[in-house]
Amino acid sequence: MGTTFKFLGFSSFYITASDDKRILIDPYLNANPASPCKAADLDRVDLILVSHAAFDHIGDTAEIAIKQGCPVICGGDSKLFLLEQGVPAAQLTETVWGLTVKAAGIKVRPVVSMHRSAAKLQDGRIVVALPLGFIVHLADGTRIYNASDTALFSDMKLIGELEKPHVGLMNVTIENCFDFLPEFLTGEMTPYEAALASQWLGLEYAIACHYTKRNCPDVDQFVTLLKEMGNGGKPSVVPVAMNPGEEFFYDRVH
Repeated sequence: MGTTFKFLGFSSFYITASDDKRILIDPYLNANPASPCKAADLDRVDLILVSHAAFDHIGDTAEIAIKQGCPVICGGDSKLFLLEQGVPAAQLTETVWGLTVKAAGIKVRPVVSMHRSAAKLQDGRIVVALPLGFIVHLADGTRIYNASDTALFSDMKLIGELEKPHVGLMNVTIENCFDFLPEFLTGEMTPYEAALASQWLGLEYAIACHYTKRNCPDVDQFVTLLKEMGNGGKPSVVPVAMNPGEEFFYDRVH
C-alpha cells in the first residue's frame, strides 16, 4: 500500500500514508470555493502542517485541530494566531528552518521557503515569522517536499541532495480569485521556475498546486515543460496536475 494525495484546491492536500496516517497540509477549505470538502467533513486527521500564516494556508486549521485533537506543526506567528483561536498549546509545535520535529509519529524537517508570513492578532499586533517548506518522512521511507509558495532559490539543489524527496507539492501559479488582491504577473514561481525546481530537487513526481482549476495556462505550461525536460521522450520528473477532489497514488517500490 502506497501514499494517496488528495488535492483540495489552492495548496491544500489530504495525504493518506501507507501506514494509514492522515496528514493535512494548509487546510484552506471552508472559504475555498474549489474545495471538495469543508472542515467539518473530515473524519480523521492525525497531523496538520501549516506552512505560513496567509489566510489561504492557515485557513481552517484552528477548527480542525480543536475538533480532531491533533498536533499542528507551524511557525511562531501561526502558533500565536492559533492560540488565540482556542487551539491548546499542547497541540502546537513551533519550529523554524532546519529544526526537525516529530508529531503523531511523523518526522518533519522544515526547510527554507523564500516567501513571507505574518498574522494579525486580536489586539491589532502584526506578528511575523519564517515561512516553512517541509520534508515529510513517512513510515515506508517516502519523502514528500512541500514547496509552500516559495520563490525559486538555488539551494533547492542542496535540499534535493540532502533530503532526496520522492514527491513534491509545487506551487506553479497564482489565480486572482479575490477582488482585494493586486494583479500579480506571475505566481511565486513561474511554470518554468517550478519545473526547474522540480529537476533540482530530483523529484520522481511533481504535483502542481496553488490553483483552483486544472484548466489553467500556467499548469499546462508546467506539465509541458517537465515533459520536454526529459530524456528520450520520457520525463525525468513526472508532472501531476489534478482538479480539486482528484487523487494521486504513489507507491514507493524501491
